[in-house]
Amino acid sequence: MPEIGPSPDFNANITQPFNERSSLDQAWGTYGVLWPVVHQQLGVDPQLGSGLLEVLPAVPSGQSSVSGTNIRVGTGSIDVTATHHGSSYTTTVTARVACSLHVGATLPKGAQIHQVTLNGPPVHYTVRDTNAGRQVLVSTPCGGQTWRVHIVAT
Repeated sequence: MPEIGPSPDFNANITQPFNERSSLDQAWGTYGVLWPVVHQQLGVDPQLGSGLLEVLPAVPSGQSSVSGTNIRVGTGSIDVTATHHGSSYTTTVTARVACSLHVGATLPKGAQIHQVTLNGPPVHYTVRDTNAGRQVLVSTPCGGQTWRVHIVAT
């Protein structure tokens, strides 16, 4: 939405005549779309001041996948795809930003973890129980690489 976010198609509000600036409705309209999708569904939580980026998607019930591309974080961007089929959860992240990455998925509360893999082989993981559900995450450097975490729950 170029009328709010930085874009080559729209100059910064501060340099625009008052009657050509973005409106509050546009800002809240953008926020109302971006926050639920990017933060709640895709689970993108940049904490770049601490050098950390968390991506812990929660695929909405009734859907099998959710994805976003070229999501701006800090001075870079990420692509995220999350799928959920039965007790299998897969999150794929391509991060073009320097940071530590926590990547995984948000499962239903009480889900039992059977296996977690990172780009194929089994890997050490962390489990956090939150109000949103059981978050299963793997820690790895971002480094401009694509990471695929696959979680099988029982």
